[in-house]
Amino acid sequence: MQEMADLYGTISKLELQHKQNQLASVRQDLIDARRRLKDLLTKRYYRSLQHSKNFFYIHANKGGKYLARVLKGDTPRTRIHKIRLQTGTVSQFPEDIANEFQRYYYALYNLHGPGNMTVGSHASTLIQEYLQDN
Repeated sequence: MQEMADLYGTISKLELQHKQNQLASVRQDLIDARRRLKDLLTKRYYRSLQHSKNFFYIHANKGGKYLARVLKGDTPRTRIHKIRLQTGTVSQFPEDIANEFQRYYYALYNLHGPGNMTVGSHASTLIQEYLQDN
C-alpha cells in the first residue's frame, strides 16, 4: 500500500517536471514509474481475483449467506428521493413526486388537446387517401 502511494507521488512529480522542461530522461523515468504502477496494480488485481475464485469455490455450493446473495442478484435502485417541480423548487415529499410525474406524463401523452388529431383518426385518414388513390 505504501509502495503504491509512493509511486503515485513520484508519478505526479515526474509529470510536473516533464511539463516544465520536456527532458527525455524525465520522460523515460515517468514511463518506468507508470510501468511499475501498472505491474503493481496488475499483481493486486490477480491476487484479488484468485482470492475471489477460492472463496467462491469454498462457499458456492453451501446453503448460506453467500449462496443467498448470489441467487438474489442485484436489486434495481428505482427509488426517487427528490424531484425538481415545474416551479423550479425541489421537493422530497412523495405526494409532490407523484403529482409531478402525473403532470409530466399527462402533458407528454395528452394527444386530445385542442387542434390535435388523435392517432386513430389520422391513421384512418391516411388509409382512406391510400384506398382512393389505388
